[in-house]
Amino acid sequence: MKRLIAHISLILFFTVLIFLFGIIFSTTQLDEKIITIEKGDNAMQIATTLQNEKIIKNKHFFYYYVLIFGNDKKLDFGSYLFDGKFSMFDVAKKIEDGKVKLRKITIPEGLTLKKTCRLLSKNDFGTYYDFITICNDSVFIQKITNFSHKNIEGFLFPETYHFPENVSEKFIISHLVKSFLRQTKNKKSNENLNFYDTLILASIVEKEARLESEKPLIASVYLNRLEDNHKLQADPTVAYILENLGKTRKKIYYKDLEIKSPFNTYLNNGLPPTPICSPSLSSINAVINPQISDYYFFFADGTGGHNFSKTYTEHSRKLQLIRSQNGK
Repeated sequence: MKRLIAHISLILFFTVLIFLFGIIFSTTQLDEKIITIEKGDNAMQIATTLQNEKIIKNKHFFYYYVLIFGNDKKLDFGSYLFDGKFSMFDVAKKIEDGKVKLRKITIPEGLTLKKTCRLLSKNDFGTYYDFITICNDSVFIQKITNFSHKNIEGFLFPETYHFPENVSEKFIISHLVKSFLRQTKNKKSNENLNFYDTLILASIVEKEARLESEKPLIASVYLNRLEDNHKLQADPTVAYILENLGKTRKKIYYKDLEIKSPFNTYLNNGLPPTPICSPSLSSINAVINPQISDYYFFFADGTGGHNFSKTYTEHSRKLQLIRSQNGK
């Protein structure tokens, strides 16, 4: 009887051992996930984060595994990239080693899609061709945004990012877009525009305004013109056309206003077909909550601000006065 019990106990021991071995060393395929362990997180908090992000299957097994082997105090904070096949043993070792190397990149407000891709490429985060291809991939855009658009202009959120080395171009673009969606998920669109049109107008406001305080008023002018079916006549939309033609200059000439393009708001009524840059949250907020005004016209006053008018006659008179004062 004792021999039978011993035999059964031995079988149970090896069964449990095999089970635990399978849990510890069985691998899961992970596709470019960055997990951030906060400074001060204990082993259970880390295990919970890993389970929530689907890096490990069971936080309790992970917790007791690092506890039993005395590695619970060795888990280091930082952002870790998981890409490929990882077992629980591999995950624990990666966080114990604490080999975190992040590279910083700041995406300024108001950059176009092309300039953002160029900036990322210039800083060796990938190739310009791959970035631009991803940003114009309609299948990828639909998958990540739930919008059906020909490109992802306007969705590359301006912010400072920290990426581990060797992440792919698709991961970086996805991260920028997800940041945009996260920052705007509770934003309502303007009452007269849908969300995408709100984003388009916000991108024009972003490129037009030099003073944060003027953004709601500039948005008001454009909304007034849209409501009364006036052409927007926004110089930044023409500058966007020129940039896509490979021409970058500060001054817009009269001949540029005649360029035939759906983005030319001097020739076409309504909004351009896509945003013309990635706007800041303040520009988006300005379109959602514009300043109420009767203004339909404005021009740069030479000091960073703008001079606003209700009628074209008033607008022309102010322009003429400014020009005469400047000896023009």
